[in-house]
Amino acid sequence: MSNALTSFISKANVPVLSDTALADAIEQGQQANNAAGRDSSGAQYLSFSGKTGIYALGQEKGEIDPDAMYLFEPMSLLAGWICWKNSKPVGRTEWSFYSGNPVKASELEDHGPYDEGDGWKELLGFGCLALDGTKAEIKFSSNAVSAKNSITDLIEKVKVRSKAKEPALPVFSFGKEKFEAQGKWNFKPTLPVEAWVTREASALFFEGTFSMDDLLAGKKPTSAQLKKLAA
Repeated sequence: MSNALTSFISKANVPVLSDTALADAIEQGQQANNAAGRDSSGAQYLSFSGKTGIYALGQEKGEIDPDAMYLFEPMSLLAGWICWKNSKPVGRTEWSFYSGNPVKASELEDHGPYDEGDGWKELLGFGCLALDGTKAEIKFSSNAVSAKNSITDLIEKVKVRSKAKEPALPVFSFGKEKFEAQGKWNFKPTLPVEAWVTREASALFFEGTFSMDDLLAGKKPTSAQLKKLAA
């Protein structure tokens, strides 16, 4: 995420990519990263525990409002590796999902010896913006299979909607589901979508022209508003 998401969305660099170009970029990224850099300063990291089902935000590990909504930014998608040792991350490398130059496993630093379950794991992540008026930038990434599946499913929906030239930016919340695996109960993160919006509508929301109701209802910008955004 080389640009701050607030600049990327709210300052209306529209269109960043056409619908077709966005869908093509996602498809190329999926192929490059085998999925069906460093983020901008100021972003808060959001983690999720599969054992407790709790999201933890920032260095203080604060809980998030389960009803809070966020705007997913497709161009912030990232892939990478994270290395675990003794239940702690000891290495991480990330790159843009669209770079087409993923780091190979053979190129990663060896932090061994490893216990069972330790070592390098593939991760997937994205950036989003809080819609509560703070414009807080949130970064969520995970190497858990269930989390990566949730992200991959959302990416696929963005691609399909972009190809169909439908609103393709999801307004979503961070949810969770409980499931049983190997006789144990665990949690997986979910990303339920509240509404699909356009980049133009989201830009108008962040500049204060559109209300939350306008955004969620799919209100279309006027010709004058679009002209102002493009200026």
